[in-house]
Amino acid sequence: MNRVVRSLFVFLFLFSALSSFAATDPVYTALRAARPGAKSLTLNNFTFDRDVFHVTLNGTLVPLQQVEGKTPGAVFIGTGSYELKPATAAERKQLSLYAGDDKLTTLSDTFDSAIFLGTSLIAAAEKSGAPAGAAAAGANDKWDDYLKKQKKTFRDNMQLRVLQEILNAEAEPLFFAWVNGKKYPPAILKVDPRDKEPATMLVWHDQKGGLWYSSGLKTAAPMRKPLVDPDNYVIDSTIKGAEISATSTITFTAIAPVRVLPLNLFGNLRVSDASWSPAGDAPSWEPVAYIQEDKDEDYDAAVVFPKPLEAGKQYLLKMTYAGKEVLTNAGDGNYSVGARLSWYPNVAVFDDLANYELHFRVPQKMQVVAIGNQVEDKVEGDQRVSVWKSETPVRVAGFNYGKFKKLTQVDKDSGMSIEVYTNPGTPDVVRLINQYLEANSEEEGGPSFINVDTSRLSQSALADGINTARTGNHYFGPLAHKHVSITQQSEWNFGQSWPSLIYIPYLAFLTGTQRMTLGLTGAKDFVDNVGAHEFGHQWWGHQIGFATYRDQWLSEGFAEFTASLVAQQTGGWGSYNKFWENARKAILNKGRGATMSNDQAGPITQGFRLATWQTPEAYDAIVYSKGAYVLHMLRMAMWEPKNADAAFVEMMKDFAATYAGKNPTTADFQRMAEKHATKSLQLTADGKLDWFFGQWVYGTAIPKYESKIDFQDAGGGKYKLTGSVTQSGVPDNFATIVPIYVYFDKTNYVRLGTSVIVGNSTKAIEGEIPLPKKPVKFAINVNHDVLAR
Repeated sequence: MNRVVRSLFVFLFLFSALSSFAATDPVYTALRAARPGAKSLTLNNFTFDRDVFHVTLNGTLVPLQQVEGKTPGAVFIGTGSYELKPATAAERKQLSLYAGDDKLTTLSDTFDSAIFLGTSLIAAAEKSGAPAGAAAAGANDKWDDYLKKQKKTFRDNMQLRVLQEILNAEAEPLFFAWVNGKKYPPAILKVDPRDKEPATMLVWHDQKGGLWYSSGLKTAAPMRKPLVDPDNYVIDSTIKGAEISATSTITFTAIAPVRVLPLNLFGNLRVSDASWSPAGDAPSWEPVAYIQEDKDEDYDAAVVFPKPLEAGKQYLLKMTYAGKEVLTNAGDGNYSVGARLSWYPNVAVFDDLANYELHFRVPQKMQVVAIGNQVEDKVEGDQRVSVWKSETPVRVAGFNYGKFKKLTQVDKDSGMSIEVYTNPGTPDVVRLINQYLEANSEEEGGPSFINVDTSRLSQSALADGINTARTGNHYFGPLAHKHVSITQQSEWNFGQSWPSLIYIPYLAFLTGTQRMTLGLTGAKDFVDNVGAHEFGHQWWGHQIGFATYRDQWLSEGFAEFTASLVAQQTGGWGSYNKFWENARKAILNKGRGATMSNDQAGPITQGFRLATWQTPEAYDAIVYSKGAYVLHMLRMAMWEPKNADAAFVEMMKDFAATYAGKNPTTADFQRMAEKHATKSLQLTADGKLDWFFGQWVYGTAIPKYESKIDFQDAGGGKYKLTGSVTQSGVPDNFATIVPIYVYFDKTNYVRLGTSVIVGNSTKAIEGEIPLPKKPVKFAINVNHDVLAR
């Protein structure tokens, strides 16, 4: 090797070493490398209690090598057991559904080995006076087996979590246990003070896996505070083919004096540089250590500041990254945009609001449609450069990408500008469908191809947008932003809504004939409602958020209710009633592979966890359909002959205005409903709506009704009614407000009044009423006023 080459080699080595300095943190490196030590503790009837978990150990506990003077975990080999006693009735029901045991009150299991992480259990064992001994045979093998699962199966970097406990000087330690039980599938038992619901049991199983248990702590605990508050994001992205490279700068305010800041970033986007600085006009950038494991493993990202941040002070964090699989080429100018929550490094998306400035450099013939307003669009050489800025602080940033045709209309009634972007090209999936149809038509006859004209159906998407904007303005009040972009996406069977940006599924751009050709005859209702539902999220989910997954019905259920209002505005009461009949059937349906009907899965507040192995379709049915039904029932119960929907509209507008930019809970919405409740809703002396929310939001009972109402002409335009309404299949204190309607012909009916029925009982209907003309019949619950079997 000559001197020049040798000097160059030394330079490159030193440069590499200096560059990698910012990408390593010695404490994290030590945690990642820590292994079972040479010493152990011999445990005899050692017990450890943490919230709902009770652990008993008899055997050998081998602590991991210490890091920063603390023992970050341990391997246990011997005879152990755990018990989980649910803190609430709802969690006991959830646990019993997963375990397949209706009588379950406490879940317990035994094991012969376990992995513990965090300092809490190990510190308790060390204080117990357990005698020391040599490391147990097999401890290293158990640890290696766990690490493999963590990296390849869980893909959750627990060493990063322990790093937070150590460097952020957390007051409450982490408890984490990986146990392979003998009765139930392998599980993670965890009490993590940083989680919104700290006590969890996560089970790993192909069929029965899921979040079996999740709750707050049994003892009162202070509200979990975020580590930082993001104020502003500037994201400068370049797209070449299906690869995206970018530099993001986050301006944030420190809330706690932390050193470790976890970030949400898609694992395929590989970080190449990170730096930080106090905020100011002249930033003094310094390298900052970052963490990011292999993209196919536990790739959770984070930065580690060299010293604790000062609470209340503003900082800058700049990161450079690049990678593929955010974008997928779907053919002929169509692209699928993935990693929509993690295409840029972020903290607290959806929980917090921030301003965004997005810069895009793309091939000249391609287009980006992003959140906010487009403030710049120009061509530089072979690139198109565009800049987008959020009009107000928003919860998340996103974009769509492809070759688009644009249709725009400013709607005077709503004050909204609606833009529709469609791609005239034929995506690969349609080409494959046409190949199949062509081959099939030669053998069986029938259509040989479908020709999708997305631009023609853009008028329909535009109409849906305008109708939803008008309906939403009337019922909920105006949006903070005054324009919405509705964009075609390559994904077929779901839509999505980001602030001022809506992704409509490709299925919605197929005609009814084309859907029939493809055997998608059951997709009509989805296609009819998906546009209004996603537009509804501009209010519910974006302008007004939700606190936790237990309150997600305030987003999904409210957006679904928005779609029902649009159905009524465009199709009348007939379409509105059809909407609720479909919702009722979905709620009561027993889905494919289910062991029980959706309504038995649990209350609305169980959120995504309603989808268990016993009720795989229950999440959509309960959170979306039943969540929407709750609003519909409130609307019907608050309806008044003179003022119609006035009280309900006032309530919805007040809720939307009060919680704009906030994350309300279900309890917040109940208080708002109580504030605006009409006399017909106030069934208790205190005027509270515990009875309503207890039954419909926190409960699972659904009543069955039988009615028979006869009438006789009493003369003078009056009619005598005799009959009864029977309610059954509910708890004894279950109360409903059942409306009674009179029909004057097959389609013309009027609401006469209501009858309150409590428990499993029969209410007599008797009286004499004046009517303008002879009735045809009397009926109850005509407008699906009460969810019923």
